[in-house]
Amino acid sequence: MTGTRRRLLVLACTAALAAGLLAVPAQAADSKGDQYDIVVLVADLDGLRAAGVNLPEKLTTSNLTKRWQVFFDSYGKVNGKTFNVIPVTWDPADPSSFEDTCIKATQDNQPFAVMNGNGYRQSSVGCITVDNDTFMFFGEGGFDELYEASGKNLVTLGLPGEAAARATVQIAEDQKFFPKTAKIGILSANEPGIKAAGDTAEAEFEKAGYDVVEKVEINTVGQDAAGTQRDAAASVATFQAAGADSIAVLVPFTTSPAFFDEAQKSGAGFKYMLVDAASSLCTQFGASRTPLVVADQAIPCVTTWDTRALPTKDGVKEDSAFEAKCRKVFDAGFNETTIPGVPAGDLTDATGKTLTEDIPPNECVMADLFVKALKKAGKDATSEDVYDAMLTIKKSPAPYMSNGSGGFAKNKPWFANDVHLMVLNPATTATAPDAGGLYNGCPAPVNCWIPQEIGGTEWVTVQSAA
Repeated sequence: MTGTRRRLLVLACTAALAAGLLAVPAQAADSKGDQYDIVVLVADLDGLRAAGVNLPEKLTTSNLTKRWQVFFDSYGKVNGKTFNVIPVTWDPADPSSFEDTCIKATQDNQPFAVMNGNGYRQSSVGCITVDNDTFMFFGEGGFDELYEASGKNLVTLGLPGEAAARATVQIAEDQKFFPKTAKIGILSANEPGIKAAGDTAEAEFEKAGYDVVEKVEINTVGQDAAGTQRDAAASVATFQAAGADSIAVLVPFTTSPAFFDEAQKSGAGFKYMLVDAASSLCTQFGASRTPLVVADQAIPCVTTWDTRALPTKDGVKEDSAFEAKCRKVFDAGFNETTIPGVPAGDLTDATGKTLTEDIPPNECVMADLFVKALKKAGKDATSEDVYDAMLTIKKSPAPYMSNGSGGFAKNKPWFANDVHLMVLNPATTATAPDAGGLYNGCPAPVNCWIPQEIGGTEWVTVQSAA
């Protein structure tokens, strides 16, 4: 790999790399001893709360860590070993914190594996898998260059950003969401995975005969959240000057509200579509964080992640057998009764009823897949053995994603197989529940995604290989 390419993969780690702190040669971790040391990367919610950020009481750093321990503990000993879950945090408000997180996760702990369910910055994954030669199971998606550079050190739940972008444009074209006369703008970012998806979306739109008049790449790597929000708001004028009338949005929900607010204030009149390349963008948590100024515009997103709402908006999706298992384990571990469709942290509706947060599906399925791979690899397996074993899992249950199942394969180190089209549907804590307990068709009094059928079916298989 060239030096330029390496820096692209680990933008968040540049300063520490220059100091020679991060790039430490290593060998595949082995599993000798009586436990598997698993570093789990979690957001420092306690630090955010201490800094004055208002968060629900249940959203704590320890609870994020406990999710992993609860699911791993449910398997008991595997190959005669227990699971030692080691939390390492990052500060969501400080982009530079990912450097320290990488060092702590790899050099300080030298774990058998590193895991993250969601939220960890994609541009910092390469610091773990490439520069520190450590195996990582990432609960979101990667991008083609990252998979190639990481080799046997990376598997993911989600699709590569490029595959997500291709699927989105194809379905948008098939459904004629944008007219051929549309002047398309693309709101992307310099985060490598988002940039790769944005470049792919641009190429695919142009290939399909659309006019892409402007692409804006926000600096989401080298500045704080306030800076990215300023750039997002400023992009509205740039798109207007270029004559854009339809915008494909790829930036995360921590950034996009500033763009949507400014577009609303300026009367831009844009038509929107989301391309699912950013963390949690098209999940039920992401929907709950989308601003009301656009929530009622039925914004579409093509994604592998699922919702609990039904296409008919008259009920809640029933748990699959595996989802029910996840729920049973989680409820027992946290001594609560979870409610499908409620974002993390609990909610109180207009009647004063408290709705308990839903299960974390990524942590549940990642623990399950990792245990299956460990059993296949054997007692004294290395992390490379686990990677090889993981890729032999051709079909396995997938909660809240990919039509209920996924699988790996040679040259396919990601789990998701299928995507579907969903549209954003508005609800707030002021929305009264109907007779069926729904909130304008949503399972909880927050914005939700409503799945759409295409040609009589909801899910479409993505044909892609790394």
